[in-house]
Amino acid sequence: MKKILFILAICAGLTATAQDVAYSQFHLQPVYLNPAMTGFFEGDVRFAAIFRDQWFTLGSPYGGTKYITEGGSVDGRINVGQRKEDYVGVGGAVVRDRAGDQGFTTSHGMFNLAYSKSFGSRTKHAIALGLGLELMAKQFRNGGAVFPSGTVENIGKSSIRIDVSAGLRYHVVFDRRFNMYVGFAYMHITQPKENFLDINNYKLYSKYVAHGGLEIATNEHFNLLPSVMVTVQEASVNATVGVNAKYIFGDAYSSKNAFSFGANVRMGGREGADAFIPDVRLDLYNVTLGVAYDVNISNLSRGTNTVGAIEVAAVYIFKRKLGRVPTNTTCPGW
Repeated sequence: MKKILFILAICAGLTATAQDVAYSQFHLQPVYLNPAMTGFFEGDVRFAAIFRDQWFTLGSPYGGTKYITEGGSVDGRINVGQRKEDYVGVGGAVVRDRAGDQGFTTSHGMFNLAYSKSFGSRTKHAIALGLGLELMAKQFRNGGAVFPSGTVENIGKSSIRIDVSAGLRYHVVFDRRFNMYVGFAYMHITQPKENFLDINNYKLYSKYVAHGGLEIATNEHFNLLPSVMVTVQEASVNATVGVNAKYIFGDAYSSKNAFSFGANVRMGGREGADAFIPDVRLDLYNVTLGVAYDVNISNLSRGTNTVGAIEVAAVYIFKRKLGRVPTNTTCPGW
């Protein structure tokens, strides 16, 4: 069993060249999710950070196997036009992902630009278009891997590529108690290639992301937030579907302090259900804290003892002034 886990640890880095990092709390990393989500929040500047530790119960006979993802982003909005509801969103994100004993590391640096146009009077609508430029660096951080036979292989290599992405987002506020959004992103338009073992070029396939969410105020203090995300990247198809319940402290039309809890289910193509993901979230003034835990329910559950991942996220929004019509729902996209 240990030998199998060690092989998986090495191979994880290779297969990762064709797949992207996936967050369970994808709504807390919107700049990474879709360039059109840049600037989509209530405030002036948003700072976000996330940490994910996956399969931390796995190990190899040559050291602990690590699958760790760290990310952060900052984005802001500049109001334009006479209505002061249109805006230009500017932001960026960084992601560092390490997979396996040999430290296959992927680093992303992103810069996004978005424009959101609003229309409608009683029912508020907004359509946004976003574009993204990405710099990707991938490498095996440890050269000289030692295999069970004693053979030393120098597989330490690196690859740097530039990529682009595009996205759309539609948001509608029906009234003070109900609003929703849907988004679509086309990622890795250039499909960059890397060569690590001098035997083949690994292509980062284009990824299509469809996502959405809505917030429904059932009464003055309780809201429901269903959400969905579907990604398609070559043969990999994943869907994350769930719902959260939110309790708002204080006046629902003036207080943004709330506690949310719920769960998602992630499914992956023919393999069926992959993980059951309970999560909690605390919104306190301009700070949001979120924690999610992946319970592995796939075919790998025996080897991982059902342990999937622990994920912790934090968001801070700087607001100079409110200047918005009070509602008891917020932007469900984050």
